[in-house]
Amino acid sequence: MTGLAGGVVGALLLAASGPIQDRSTEVPGLLLTLQSPDAAVRAGAAQGLGGIGPAASEAVPTLVEALRDPERVVRQAAAQAIGDIGPAARPAVTGLATALVDPDWQVRRAAAAALGRLGTREAEPALKAARKDKNSSVRRAAKASLDRIKKLPKAR
Repeated sequence: MTGLAGGVVGALLLAASGPIQDRSTEVPGLLLTLQSPDAAVRAGAAQGLGGIGPAASEAVPTLVEALRDPERVVRQAAAQAIGDIGPAARPAVTGLATALVDPDWQVRRAAAAALGRLGTREAEPALKAARKDKNSSVRRAAKASLDRIKKLPKAR
């Protein structure tokens, strides 16, 4: 479709999709789900919280706890979710820095990437150390996060 007909259809589809939904009401349920005995369910809950973004900031303490989960998939999903929440998750810097020494490289990579998304220079020392990680993916994520942090305004 082109012209007026295509424009009308596009406008109707956009109108039908409605306004961007506030998903913060999903947070309490996902926090409960994060307590599931099933690791895949816990990981899915963490991913869901990350998908909500900054509106899920109340979940940050529970996601930091999930960084110590016995299952790698949950720890990795928790780190990614914290990064997806962004600067509202700044209290998670210490937990993510600790995750940079996780036995699993996927968790270390997710933690390194997440630290660069929190909008704080507080993570610099831990990320500099992670540039020496034995895994190249972790090293690349740490470097990318450091590059991102360098672009932040300097504190006065």
